[in-house]
Amino acid sequence: MVDESPPAQYAIELAVSGLEDGKRRSLVSAASRLALLKERNEHWETLQWVESRDLPLLQDDIEWQLYGGVLAQSNLLGTMRLYQLPSQYRNIPASSWRIPLLSNTEDFTMDPAQDLLVLVEKPILIPAHNNTKSYMQIRIHPRSLSTGHAHPSAVKVIDYRLYMQSAKLEMELSIQTCSKILAILFIVEDNISELMVWNWQTGELTLRSSSRDITTFAFLTPHLLLVGTVMDETGVTEPRLFVLDISKPSTKKVALTNDCVCVFGFPSFDFVVSPVTILIRSDPSPGCKPNSEAHVPFSIAHGQRLFLITTWVEEKQETVSYDLFVPENVLLSSVMALPPQTRRHVINWNEWGPTGTRFLKSPPHPHVWTGNVFGSKFVSFVTDTAGRSSQTLQIWDFNQLAIKRAAALGFEKEDMRLVNDTTVIKDKVFARRVRTSLPYTITTRTLPPPRSPGEPTFTNAMLDEDTIVLVDCDYRRLRVLTF
Repeated sequence: MVDESPPAQYAIELAVSGLEDGKRRSLVSAASRLALLKERNEHWETLQWVESRDLPLLQDDIEWQLYGGVLAQSNLLGTMRLYQLPSQYRNIPASSWRIPLLSNTEDFTMDPAQDLLVLVEKPILIPAHNNTKSYMQIRIHPRSLSTGHAHPSAVKVIDYRLYMQSAKLEMELSIQTCSKILAILFIVEDNISELMVWNWQTGELTLRSSSRDITTFAFLTPHLLLVGTVMDETGVTEPRLFVLDISKPSTKKVALTNDCVCVFGFPSFDFVVSPVTILIRSDPSPGCKPNSEAHVPFSIAHGQRLFLITTWVEEKQETVSYDLFVPENVLLSSVMALPPQTRRHVINWNEWGPTGTRFLKSPPHPHVWTGNVFGSKFVSFVTDTAGRSSQTLQIWDFNQLAIKRAAALGFEKEDMRLVNDTTVIKDKVFARRVRTSLPYTITTRTLPPPRSPGEPTFTNAMLDEDTIVLVDCDYRRLRVLTF
């Protein structure tokens, strides 16, 4: 007998939606939350947002980021402007504020749920002296996102020295947080990559790994890192996904090939093809929680995350990219199935890829932002830049439980289609045909073209739990579509 009571039906709808209940149980009845959740889902499934508002991009901005429902823009004047983006269905009001920044800020990341802003100073080059190596002196500041001052739960500054072979200051950063963990990938001009992991509250070093091959990383769990490389092994250059255990702090330098828990293999490339680099995207972090002061009725459930892994390859002097879409549970189940104390176990492509992923030539999306994936969704935005006649917004959703229910009900939705056939990559980039079959849905909405030359022409899109953010081609304006 099926329990049709509102609490039971609400629990089912939450599970199918990839969500979990919030802390408003005593304030709102299960029946009201169920009705709210169904209405929210219907609007996402048809891409019918309830509000649209435009926000300016600072003309002298040096960095901007969307995470946890907050849009942040930093400028050259040492100020950060922040917008709390609203949500009608999760009862989040809009707000904005400004905080002071370090005048020499190089980069930043944030976690609004922890009131956390991490600022990285521009490096200071310390030249070689008395047979010592040159190094970059880098200072990292955990701050309060609400005030810009020192975070009350953190050490004031984390000092770090990056030793170098040459006296150059060119550097790229990739910064991510997960609960108490801060991870930063430093890539300098002479192809030195150093992945550092700290406890940002105590400043304790958790992991350090140096390699010329590391190009990207993401948290698989609060205790496991997924590290992407393009590595030359036995004369063959191939992308790899290494899993590192960060649960036990250590000052010993970690070697990927010797100290990893396991490594995920990719399809074999043709011998005339040269993989160039790899990039992992996934939001939110596995330790992400909603802000306790927001009192949201529901939020994304743990484990409901999609990894987008893009690989660039060179073939006949042309660079092309391929996207691998893989749910978190596909990777994690393979890791959890390994025997205890396993090291350097290779999980071949045929063991995890063909049925657990979707691999295809990259659809239109920007490669400069990480905001095109959230939860199980991926956003793609296609603009007819020549004729300015149409702009098409697409949401790809890899929520397998929702797909199974929709398929069981006949799947009759006007603006949504189910992709459940097999994708076959026949390109000569790979040694043999690559077949993948993970189902997903595509919801499409065509937007009207600009009515005048002064209106924004959007070319890119970002995604968060309650919003889609469109970016105009000149980076001067954002359009926030609110659910």
